[in-house]
Amino acid sequence: MRTKFAVTLFAALAFAAPAQAAGLSGMGAAIFGNGFNFAKANLEKAPIKSIKVGKLDVGLQTTRLKDVQKAFGGTLQSDGTATWLCYHAADTNTWFISNPFGGQEFVMMVAVETSTKTPGDCEASDTFVPPEFGVPGIGAKLAELKAHFGAASGSKIAYRADRPGGYSDIAQYLGYMLKGGTVSGIGVGETSIPTAH
Repeated sequence: MRTKFAVTLFAALAFAAPAQAAGLSGMGAAIFGNGFNFAKANLEKAPIKSIKVGKLDVGLQTTRLKDVQKAFGGTLQSDGTATWLCYHAADTNTWFISNPFGGQEFVMMVAVETSTKTPGDCEASDTFVPPEFGVPGIGAKLAELKAHFGAASGSKIAYRADRPGGYSDIAQYLGYMLKGGTVSGIGVGETSIPTAH
């Protein structure tokens, strides 16, 4: 009897685990977590001025996730530390992410990766178009990053620019993932940091 109960309990937990384990994936997880080293500023000016997604202009810290959802549909997802929307279209996955600094409401990060597969936290969309960041993006070569930013090497490249804010400074960070010298992932975000002045 106990063995049968234990086997039944184990089977029930095994089927429940994927739903509990679902969370931010791919480049979204890399830009949200510790996938890059953004320890200090290495650019003088913020590289991203606007993010164009079809007809929608997305501003970091100013555009709400609900504005993105209104434009493209999708389901808001949350794991307690992040809230996001993810779309799969044109062989890419794109995440719009908020965190506690954004009140789980405002877009604080945007990430895109090349992929023919739709991860569990993304939805396929016929109306979504991948974002344009105004900097070298998906498919760019390492030489293009060097020409644009002045320095680039390796398969993970991190840039950061700081600017004065109200009670704290604002750090804008930009991360690239490369495969074979070609950009396969790009992510950008902003956050408050202690004032240096």
